[in-house]
Amino acid sequence: MLGQEQIDFYREQGYLIADVLSPDEIKNAREKIDSLISLSYKADKNGRDFPKKTSSSFQHFGDSLDEYGREARHYYFHIMTATGTQALHTLLLHQKIQGLVEELLGPDLILNNFSLLAAEPGIKYKLGWHRDIIQIPEQEIDERIFSPAWFHNNLQFNLALNDDDCLWAVPGSHIRPNTPDENAAFNGSRHYAPMDAEMPGGIPIPLRPGQAAFYNNNLIHRGYAPKLTTLRRTIHMGFHSGVRPPTWHFYLLDEKRLTPGYLDTLAPDIRRMMIRYLELKKKYPRMEDTWPKADRPLSEVLSR
Repeated sequence: MLGQEQIDFYREQGYLIADVLSPDEIKNAREKIDSLISLSYKADKNGRDFPKKTSSSFQHFGDSLDEYGREARHYYFHIMTATGTQALHTLLLHQKIQGLVEELLGPDLILNNFSLLAAEPGIKYKLGWHRDIIQIPEQEIDERIFSPAWFHNNLQFNLALNDDDCLWAVPGSHIRPNTPDENAAFNGSRHYAPMDAEMPGGIPIPLRPGQAAFYNNNLIHRGYAPKLTTLRRTIHMGFHSGVRPPTWHFYLLDEKRLTPGYLDTLAPDIRRMMIRYLELKKKYPRMEDTWPKADRPLSEVLSR
């Protein structure tokens, strides 16, 4: 499905935009999401609507779906393990999605993240510039992972169901350490830059409905919108290839929620996907073994 030029672009720039869903598939996914979340504004003691839609917002993690809209925030719902979201699981088996991920990452796909990004028009959304290395203690971040020698066995993507201008990135930053100017923008942190920091070389990666932005987790990126002009309804997914050891992102799924009772509610293909995740978790139980340390050769981590 992808040409060599597109694959080379992804490897060199760290991201790739591709058309994924048809108009009918977009409509179907929107309808399923509409059945799961709706505004639930409360009123304050003076009877005024609360919250104000124009309030500033940091990303809101892991809320229950029925909490949507109770705060003027950008919401991030973990829907793989949320009861009642099975209707959306068909996206995990979408042939074009699976094919594109395999071309960019490798075979034997292992799901590690399936989430919904949602917000109302008027919301201000700010997530600071970062690489997805938050799980690694700052003092243990080894810059060898920001090099062509490190094949980052994880691929994530945003799949937009409406126009989406929230993703920003610094092309090519996934295979090199920070520049001096980037270090200055991070202001001493190795995890997040200050909320309003300007990152040299940062560009927007706008998406139209049905498009996905595939990107390497080590890419410097952020979520940002001065004020949303449309609903944000974007699916976020992350995968590993089972032919290589996993990275720290593999541990994002809450395996405690993957109980036998919950697994029994899933379609057979999705259940097998989750069982495969649990099997691999038993093989690689320790997240802290997934990144190199000063006394550990890079080859040892890559060949676990």
